[in-house]
Amino acid sequence: MFKKLTLLTVLLIAISALGLVSSQSMYNEAPSLAEMVDAGELPPVDERLPAEPLVIEPVEEIGQYGGTWRLVDNNDSNGWTQMTVNVEGFLKWNRDVNGFRPNIVTSWEWNDEATELTVNFRQGIKWSDGDPMTVDDYLFWWNDMVLDENVPVNAPFGTTVRGELMSVEKVDDYTLHFSFPHANPLFLEYKSRGAYHSSIHIVPEHYMRGLHPAYSDAEDATELVNRYNFGSRMHYPDRPTLSAWMTVDYVPSQRLVLERNPYYWKVDTEGNQLPYIDRLDVEIPQGSATELVALKGIAGELDMQVRDVNLLDVPLVLENQEAGDYRVIMWSRGDYAWPWIIPMYDYPDEGILDLMYMKEFRQAMSHAINRDRINEITSLGLATARQFSLSAESPEFQTPEGQEFYQKWAASYASYDPELAGSLLDGIGVVDADGDGWRDRPDGSALELIVDIPAADTGSIDRMDLVKEDWEAVGLKTVLNIIAWELVSARHLAGEIMIRAWGSAAAWGLVSAATVWTPIEGVTYSVGGARIGDYYNSGGERGVAPRPGSMLEQLQDAYTELISIVDPDERQARLLEAYQIHIDEGPITIGTIGEHPSPVIVKNNFRNVQDFGLVAGWDLAFPGTADPEQFFFDQDG
Repeated sequence: MFKKLTLLTVLLIAISALGLVSSQSMYNEAPSLAEMVDAGELPPVDERLPAEPLVIEPVEEIGQYGGTWRLVDNNDSNGWTQMTVNVEGFLKWNRDVNGFRPNIVTSWEWNDEATELTVNFRQGIKWSDGDPMTVDDYLFWWNDMVLDENVPVNAPFGTTVRGELMSVEKVDDYTLHFSFPHANPLFLEYKSRGAYHSSIHIVPEHYMRGLHPAYSDAEDATELVNRYNFGSRMHYPDRPTLSAWMTVDYVPSQRLVLERNPYYWKVDTEGNQLPYIDRLDVEIPQGSATELVALKGIAGELDMQVRDVNLLDVPLVLENQEAGDYRVIMWSRGDYAWPWIIPMYDYPDEGILDLMYMKEFRQAMSHAINRDRINEITSLGLATARQFSLSAESPEFQTPEGQEFYQKWAASYASYDPELAGSLLDGIGVVDADGDGWRDRPDGSALELIVDIPAADTGSIDRMDLVKEDWEAVGLKTVLNIIAWELVSARHLAGEIMIRAWGSAAAWGLVSAATVWTPIEGVTYSVGGARIGDYYNSGGERGVAPRPGSMLEQLQDAYTELISIVDPDERQARLLEAYQIHIDEGPITIGTIGEHPSPVIVKNNFRNVQDFGLVAGWDLAFPGTADPEQFFFDQDG
C-alpha cells in the first residue's frame, strides 16, 4: 500500500538535488492549489512536502483531483469523521489490520529489555498552516499538558508502566528517546491506535502555546483543552492539523465542512500530492442518524457512508442500488456484542456491587436472555448469538488452538435457559421476598436493574427492550435509562452507572481496546467501569480499586505480566490463559448478539475503496486505515 516513487520521480529528485532543475516540479498537485501557487498565495508543492513524503499505493488506480464527499455523522463529537481524517499516529495499521506500517515515525530501535526506545520522525512534515512539525510538538503535549497539573489531561495508556511514568528526551528536532521504568514492548502499538489516541498527542505547539495559561493571558486551560479533546478539536477552523483535510466551517448539530490540506505530506506512486478529493461535506442530524442515512442513501445523496446504515434497512438499500447509482460493500463490524451489557463494579451501592461481583447473579442474567429472538427481530438473523468474547477477527484466535478457545468462550453461559436463571437467583437469595412479583435483594430490599443507553444507539435500545422482557420474565425488574451519549459518558466516568448497554466495537489482545476485557484504562468502554480502569492506569492515585482477589484484580494482574513479555509468541500463548478468567469467573460482562455485517454505501464513481473493512474498530479507525486520502471520484465514467 506504499512503495517507492516511480523511476521518473526518483530521477527528478536526484537531478534537483544537483541543482540541474529549477522550474520543473518533482510532484503534481490539485489544480486549485496550483492556482494558489501561481497567485503567490502558497509556496510551490515541492516546498510544501517533506524531502521524503510518505508514498501511498492506490487500491485500484491513480486517482483524479476534485469532488465533494457527502456523508452523515451521528453527533457533534464528529467521531466517524475523525476516524476518517484524524488518523495520523506514530505508526498506522495496515489496511488488512494485520500489523503496522510507518507513518509520522519512519524508524525506531529498542534495547533488548524493551525499556529504552529511540524513534525518528519523518523530516519536513508541515502543519496545515505551513509551520514545521518537529518533536517539540510532542514534547509540548507531554511536558506542558500531561505533566502540568493545571491542565486536565491525564497520562494516556502506554505512557505509564505499573503506575510509573515514562520519561522523554529530545535528541534532535526529529528524534526522541523514551525510557520506561519496566519493560514496555507494546508502546509503539499503543501510540498508534485510532483517532482518540496518539493522533491527538502531537499538537501544534505554535498554536496551542497561545492558549496555555503558563504562556498567555488565559485564565485557565479550558480553551486549550477544547482544541485538544476528541469531541471538540475539529470545531475550530483556525486550529492547524496534520490530516488530509482541515475544518473550514462548523455549525453545531448541522454541518461540518472540510477542505484539502495544502501541506499534506503524502503522495501517490506517481508523485501526485494527496488527497485527491477537494472537500468533505458532513451533515450532522439532530435526531437519529440511521433514518437520515437510509433516506439520503437510497436517494443517491451519499458518496461513501461507512456508519449508521441500519441492518433492517439493508433490503431497501439493496433494492435501490441501480436507481441511486451506488453499490453496497459488506464490511465487517467486528463487534463482539451489540449490545454489550456491562455491569459496573464501581457503582456506589454496596448491595448492588455484592450482586455484581457474584458470578451466579451474572450467569442468571445471561441465561435469561433469548439471543436467537433478538437476532431474528433486530438483525434479520444475520448476526450471531454469543457471549462476550472479543472479535472473531482477533489474531490470537486464528490458530487451531485459538479457534477452539474462542468457540468455548463465545458459548459460555449463553444458552437461553430461564429455568436455570431462576434457579441460580433462588440459590443466592434473590427471591420475591414481599410478594409483589419482583425479586428482591438478599437482604429483602427492592432490587431494580437500571441500564443506561445512549439515545443515538437505536440498535442497543431495540435489543435492550427485548432483554428487559427476558429479565422481567424471571422476576428482575428493569429500567432502561435512555439519555444523550454525552450524559452516559459523563455518568460512566463519574461512577454513576449500574449497568451500561453499548454497541461494542472491534477489540482484541493487548493493543486493540484491551480495556474491554481487562480494566486498565479510565475510559467509557472499560470493562467493570472507568474508575476501576483509572485506578490501574494511575497506579492507585485515582479511581476505585477492584475488590481484592476478585476476577477484576486477577485480570489486571494478568495484564501487568503480559505487557512485560518481550517475546511475542510467549505473550500470545499467555494471553489465552488470561482470557480463561472470563470463563472460570464469567460472564464478567454479558454479550448478546454480535459479528454483524456492516453495509457501506458507495457511489459507483467513488473509487479506490477496498473490499475489506472493520468498521467498529475505533483503535483501527476505519476508514482512516483504508487511506481515504487516495479515494477519488471517477469523472470519466
